[in-house]
Amino acid sequence: MRFWITKNSELPVREQLVRQVLLAILSEDIPPGHRLPSVRALARRHSLHPNTVSAAYHDLLEQGWLELRRGSGLYVCPLPVSAADGSLDRMLAALLQAARLQGHEPAEVLQRLEQMVRPQGYQRVLIVEPEPAMREILKAELAAKLPVLVEAAAQADVSGVTRTVVVALPTRMAVLRRTISPKVLCITLRLRSVQHSLEAQKHPGKAVVISVASRSAEIRYGARAMLIAVGLHPDAVCEIDAATDGWQSRIGSSAMVIADVVTAREIPSGCPVKEFRVIADSVVEQLKQLCPAV
Repeated sequence: MRFWITKNSELPVREQLVRQVLLAILSEDIPPGHRLPSVRALARRHSLHPNTVSAAYHDLLEQGWLELRRGSGLYVCPLPVSAADGSLDRMLAALLQAARLQGHEPAEVLQRLEQMVRPQGYQRVLIVEPEPAMREILKAELAAKLPVLVEAAAQADVSGVTRTVVVALPTRMAVLRRTISPKVLCITLRLRSVQHSLEAQKHPGKAVVISVASRSAEIRYGARAMLIAVGLHPDAVCEIDAATDGWQSRIGSSAMVIADVVTAREIPSGCPVKEFRVIADSVVEQLKQLCPAV
């Protein structure tokens, strides 16, 4: 049996052991009748104090999940067989098995359930984004909407940091999840489409030019592709790299400029601007619930 023990966690090691053994029992990773490792063996394997392991086992005994067989050791009790309890246990077991197929450890499932049942309120959002221009844009969007500290970095460093939500774009999340602890809450920043951003905008005429201005090549490419997909002629869409000198002079003939939240601040007055936000509204609302105002 494998345990994930974090000694600098807000959750005591004793409670970590109790919860992980219980999850293993409910998911039948540890079947009824299975003998658990001895106190000394488990303590030695994970470099824990024997009293900590003994206290965790005692809690599980008191709760009826384990039974002590004199001279033999501790064994897993059969799961409850009542209609109500059995149904709930089967639901939890199915949940854990489905989550495991998606690559989620039981500890991560427990973390998410705890946040849903007893929201603790996160105090910091860390954006992980390797591309500097996109990193600045994502930070500007979230900082304008959330009442907590929003920081951005090229790599995730959550050592010694508590009550932090780590967020990243869908293209980065798979790699990110492999590099940080499953105990860290990670949220994928679902994208807001150009089509949705322009839903209240009148369709421009055939002879007009629309400029897409941003320091991020990803935004310029994605916005151009979506504009063409919703019916604009490719020759009517002009990409402008806002990182180049004198870029503002190139938008003079544009009927409208689509710009990210950072670039939009630098558009000359009098020029029609449509602000394009990267992050979907649903994600912003989710983060607001996780990070309430203090």
